Amino acid sequence: MHKIPIKNYKRIFPIILIWISFSFGLVAQRSYDLIIRNGRIIDGTGNPWFQSDIGIVNGKIVAIKNLKNQKAKRDIDARGLYVTPGFIDLHSHADRAMISDFIEPRMAKSLTSQGLTTVLGGADGRNMLWPLTKEMEALNSKGHGMNFILMVGHSTIRREVMGDDYERLATQDEIERMKGLLKEGLEIGAFGMGAGLEYRPARFSNTEELIALGKVISDYNGFYIAHQRNEAIMPLSQLPSTAKGWQVDGLQALEETIQIARATGIRVVGSHHKSRGRSAFGRSSHDIQVINNARDEGLQVFIDVYPYETFGGGARPMIPKWSLVDKNISIVGGRDDPKWREEGLFKNSRNNLKRNWSDSEKREIIKRDISWIVDHNGGQDRVVVVDYPDEAFVGKTLQQIANDRNTTYQEVVVYMALNGYEEVIGGAWTRGYGINDMDVTNYYKQDYTITSSDAAVSGVKDREGFQSEPGAHPRHFGAFTRRIARYVKDLNTTTLPFAIRSMTGLPASVVGLKDRGYLKEGFAADITIIDFNNIRDNATVLNPDLYSKGIEYVIINGNFTVDRGELTGNLPGVIIRSNHENF
Repeated sequence: MHKIPIKNYKRIFPIILIWISFSFGLVAQRSYDLIIRNGRIIDGTGNPWFQSDIGIVNGKIVAIKNLKNQKAKRDIDARGLYVTPGFIDLHSHADRAMISDFIEPRMAKSLTSQGLTTVLGGADGRNMLWPLTKEMEALNSKGHGMNFILMVGHSTIRREVMGDDYERLATQDEIERMKGLLKEGLEIGAFGMGAGLEYRPARFSNTEELIALGKVISDYNGFYIAHQRNEAIMPLSQLPSTAKGWQVDGLQALEETIQIARATGIRVVGSHHKSRGRSAFGRSSHDIQVINNARDEGLQVFIDVYPYETFGGGARPMIPKWSLVDKNISIVGGRDDPKWREEGLFKNSRNNLKRNWSDSEKREIIKRDISWIVDHNGGQDRVVVVDYPDEAFVGKTLQQIANDRNTTYQEVVVYMALNGYEEVIGGAWTRGYGINDMDVTNYYKQDYTITSSDAAVSGVKDREGFQSEPGAHPRHFGAFTRRIARYVKDLNTTTLPFAIRSMTGLPASVVGLKDRGYLKEGFAADITIIDFNNIRDNATVLNPDLYSKGIEYVIINGNFTVDRGELTGNLPGVIIRSNHENF
């Protein structure tokens, strides 16, 4: 072997030292776009927090370690703050805002202010645009404030195949055509299928149809998420006076979701799961046992839950709609029958109600339906008037008003319909607390429970469809912060890392996201930074448009949507598509 003379080493050695120093300097002095320093890292796994720095380059996390001697274009001192993955919402109604022609809804300030970075499209089985490529084009062309996960809506493809003739079981040929549309959506990047089985047209499907579609999902390693067929004793779509045919209660609906998992092997999620209505209070213990048994079988069964005792998209009338319309309108058909949306149907509602109320037989039916609606919403002591011409009614329960007037709560409901706002069905804006906090707490203790909101973009002034009505649900501004503030901070139901996992790593794993939901090197820089001492949801039923406190920073793909507690209005969201890799 050729040997280098010692005298030559003396010449080469300084050069080698210079090269080593230069090379080390390149590594040691890497240029970062952003360094988050001294934060309490909660990585999304449920493990305890640890202190570290995070380095970000080009929208990616490239380092989680001590970066004391490193430089960045910007530094954040997160000392005393918790640094978590960005929150992911598996039941969101933000998709309509994401494709709006107006920039204000697309900013999604009511949602990003809660720490959200990613939402799932197609909630309740409905796509905003179809085919899915059209929705993707709309999202790409306008820009949006959060990441968007593609899904295929079951109701969307059912209506595509069956048109308005959907109040029946699908034929085998129709199911095959639905399977074809589902496959097309999965091929272009949808992660699975969403369903809204308590609503039209999906309500008229059966389990066999869903299993057939689930087997297509299985071929793409996707998942299924559903507003289940029922969440209560009686379906939302029916009243005692209108009930007919096949009825499924909340327990049977959960069993159906599990049956789909058993028949297909796919991951299934019972969405915004709840024990709805006074008659169902306490049912969580049974639900949990049923789910545990299914998971013991090896089935991949999950639920998502929002942190409130009140449900529903808006303030709800406590009076049956049929009592407000002309006598030739049949009461049979259910509360969500398309006929209730006919223009001018309630023009003479007061006279119609007076006539029906004066009929002794009709009066008893009206009372029975009112009793069911009120019970469904939590009971007369849990239904609150949130807006009414007589301000003495506002903020009081039906029972309190009945006591003040020395009458029954049924009479109060009728009185408000006859004397309240003419443009409001039932005369008053009311909201019920139809979920028991004990059940919410029980669900949140389970390691398969995902935090969700069921929220839309709300509180956008001067934009029709995005303004808040009286009694709007506070979840639009406060769901994710409330999960932490009430169920971790106040009630100590779970640890903070456990709760953060339910918002980040767990939903990411259920969906099958490959680079989000956790704080890991190589993952997208979707990050939420929390001031735990000050975190609080402020939105209430009477004041629903109040921003939360304690979310100091929200970073999406390396860009700030919340910066030092202030909303930026940036639109850094991207469409997240499935790559069909193994889960």
